[in-house]
Amino acid sequence: MSVSLRVGINCLDVNPSFVGGVTTYVTGLLDGLANVGNGCRFRIFAAEGNRYIFDRIKDHPDFEIIVVHDGLLSFRAKVSRMALLSGRREIFKAVNDHAFRKIREMMDAESDIIYTPSPVLRCFDSRKPTVLTMHDIQHVHHPEFFSWPRRLSRTITYGLSARHANFIQANSQSTKRDFLEHFPELSDEHVEVIPVGVNLERFAESTVKNDVCDRYALPERFLFYPAQLWLHKNHLTILKALKKIENKWRLKIPLVLTGAKYSAASQVLRFMEDQSMGYVYYLGPIPNEDIVSLYRKAAFLIMATLHESGGFPILESAASGTPIIASRIPPFEEFAQGFQLSLFDPLDADGLACLIRRLWYDQATAAVQSAHNREHVHNYSWENAARKYLRLFARAFG
Repeated sequence: MSVSLRVGINCLDVNPSFVGGVTTYVTGLLDGLANVGNGCRFRIFAAEGNRYIFDRIKDHPDFEIIVVHDGLLSFRAKVSRMALLSGRREIFKAVNDHAFRKIREMMDAESDIIYTPSPVLRCFDSRKPTVLTMHDIQHVHHPEFFSWPRRLSRTITYGLSARHANFIQANSQSTKRDFLEHFPELSDEHVEVIPVGVNLERFAESTVKNDVCDRYALPERFLFYPAQLWLHKNHLTILKALKKIENKWRLKIPLVLTGAKYSAASQVLRFMEDQSMGYVYYLGPIPNEDIVSLYRKAAFLIMATLHESGGFPILESAASGTPIIASRIPPFEEFAQGFQLSLFDPLDADGLACLIRRLWYDQATAAVQSAHNREHVHNYSWENAARKYLRLFARAFG
């Protein structure tokens, strides 16, 4: 990049209590930008409640953490949410832009461009070029997973964001096609595909804690599914497949689940109890370092998600050398063009049961997958993603 830009990164809406996709995305990308070193200056706009997330880079010479001290920030957000009840984009936009006008003016004054890594813009009237990572539009494909107010909120805020962002970054080609199909105001040149990244060093063998199985009372060999208990994560298909294996072949294949309890928690835990599946271990939220160790210890990663835009566990497993069983959805099919994955229909419990049973005994296939994926995952470093972002920021600046 030939010009040094002041890149404002709006992190006001990054939720520190939710260790999920957006938080992982933000911290990974910031690490990548910090390591690339290109002369840009990054100003991270944080709230008082999430500023600690950025302590890891607060002393980096190219980064400045700007904490927005606004005692009315939560009130402004509440007023903005109330305006959604009108059901009209123009009313919500007017109320929202007025509520956050001073914050928008501050970010504009400190930046040459504004980048928002959370899925919608905070303000729709920025005077500076804007880049947005929307992640996905799951509510369009699976409205049944969202309450009526949440569907309304996403419909309005995502639509306005697509209309007013100068550029939108998509995590995959399939996600880009999705955006272009459902947001007619977008054009091909204004949606940039930049795949998600992975911290390769973090998942190196030297980081593994060998006592992780003892501390959680786990068997030596198991399937691993690290996912919050959301409905779209489709845990039930895996549980049904494992129960079929038990009933048909008298084989109990252990499964380790991690993640917080959300909309699918009651049905997942009830199924495990009703079916007496003592070989399924739900650990809940656990420390990140233990997640890394479980990746390395697992016989296979298994992902049954119905909808996804990026798929961090795919990359994290590849970096860990863990073979992968994944649902046949468009983003994972894209991964399968470079990685070796064992794909299955996410709603076919019978087919998944046969696949799991076959792979459970197939050490040769697992070894080949592991070696191939560890070799190819280096293309997905956060540094590579950061370089692509810097080129996109330069395009946005013009």
